[in-house]
This record gives sequence, C-alpha cells and structure tokens, in this order.
Amino acid sequence: MDSGIIVINKPIGYTSHDCIAIMRGVTGIRKMGHTGTLDPNAAGVLPICFGKATKLIEYMDTASKTYVAGIKFGTVTETQDIWGEEDESELPLSKRSSVPRSASEIEPYLEPFRGEIDQVPPAYSAVFVNGRRAYDIARSGGKPELKARRITVYSLDLLDYDPETSEGHIQVTCSRGTYVRTICHDIGMSMGCGACLSSLVRTEACGFKIEEALDLERARELSREEVLSSAKPVEDALGSMQRIDLPEEMSKTYLNGMTLKFSSEGYAQKEPTAVFCGGKLLGISSFINDSLKPLKVFS
Repeated sequence: MDSGIIVINKPIGYTSHDCIAIMRGVTGIRKMGHTGTLDPNAAGVLPICFGKATKLIEYMDTASKTYVAGIKFGTVTETQDIWGEEDESELPLSKRSSVPRSASEIEPYLEPFRGEIDQVPPAYSAVFVNGRRAYDIARSGGKPELKARRITVYSLDLLDYDPETSEGHIQVTCSRGTYVRTICHDIGMSMGCGACLSSLVRTEACGFKIEEALDLERARELSREEVLSSAKPVEDALGSMQRIDLPEEMSKTYLNGMTLKFSSEGYAQKEPTAVFCGGKLLGISSFINDSLKPLKVFS
C-alpha cells in the first residue's frame, strides 16, 4: 500500500510528532502527517496519513471528534487542566462554593454547554494574538486578549461522578477548534466551585474509533508489512464529505487540474467534494455554480 491512514492509539507521554517519528522508523515511509494534534498528557485516536493521503489532512481535520474527559471539581488552574498551577485570580478559594455531592447536582449545568456556543480559548493555547501564540504571552507573564469563537458541542454527557474525590468523567462530541479543558473549566465556573480537566482520551476522530486503533507500543513490535496491512484506505478518511463520480472521458482533464463544467444540482456550493471515477479517488474539489474546481488532485 503506497498511501493510506494508520490509526494509532497514542499513549500518554508521547507527542503527536513522536508517533510520526516512530511510524517512520517502522515503515520506512518519510511522507507522513497526522490530523488533530494531541498533547503529551492526552491519549487516544491519532490518524497518521502517508503517501497521497497526506493531501487529505486539512479536510479530515474538519470533522467532529469525541473525547472522554476527567473533570476535577473544586480546582482552578492557569492552564485549565490538572497539570497547571493553582489559580485564584478568577475564583478565589474564599468565594468558592462547595463541590457537588452527587451527579444529579451537576446535570443541570451541562445543558448551557450543548449546541452552538461561544467559547473563549484558554490563555495557554496555540491561538495567535497579534502575531504571537497565546501561550507565549501567558508564559512571559502577560494576559493574551482572546476573543470568543463559535463552536458546536454535538453531545455532552456525564458518565460518572465520585463525590469522595470530587472527580467525574464527561463524554464530549464537538467541532474542530473546541477546547475540552475550557468546557470543564467553564462548567466549574458556572457552578461556583471551579473545575479543571484531569484526563483526556480521544475516542473518535475523522470517523475512526479507538476500538480499531493500533496501540503504539504494539506497532513498534510489528513488521513494516504488518503495520501497513492495518492501514485504512484513503477513501475511509472522507467521512460525510459529499461525493461525485466523473465519467471516464472527463477524468483526464480533471487530473490535469482543469476546472470542469458539471451540474451542481444536489450539491452544496463551495464545500469540499470528493471526486471519483470508477471507484478511484481522483481528488478534492468544490462547486462554484456549475463549475467543479479542483482543490487537491491525486495524480
């Protein structure tokens, strides 16, 4: 297989780039890239594209993702997760209410965070502010001025809660650009007791589920052929992207990067469209009226 997607279950302690380096070493393939960076303290689904599949990365990363997150009530940190320094600037200890005594006390506070909401990214994030990363400003003692962004939380469910430890787990399916640690933080702030992220596992990304992911440590023990045999075909990365099938006589023109005249009836305008011919993926295009304009072409 000269192109495809290796779906890795990234363990805690590794960067996403570490996983790329390991997969390059196992397969001998240099042209690789991943979708949706996972922090070293997070685990879970990390799709690694190789060969022609790397051209799909920017389109794959637009899909929703699902996470299981640990949420620790009564703790507020600068980074909005358990690994940051305690922060009393937003919610002083003297003004914090008691932590929830049961799951039923938490449930009513989840509803405002479902659907389309405005979310202010955390200060310790990679968002650019006046040409600088927010985390660079924060680390140097400044306060980055971050604006709220529209995100979508498709589902948000409390999985469990232990009043003895003041910790529970939530499952979140959300749009690209959502900060799950900020959801945890904001839930805690709305309850008056504060909260932060205590663990994070991505259970689904780009349509790939954690059950089908290859454990990274296991991958290091396998041969090149065994790892590549587990790879998913490029077509599996398209998710719900709209698709079109070209007649054979138009495929050569398309592969030359030419815009084609084609009826857009039934297709969304200016949205990524997977272009096939005889079951083979030729590229990604978008419709502008009845013109099919190539965005990425696979030779």
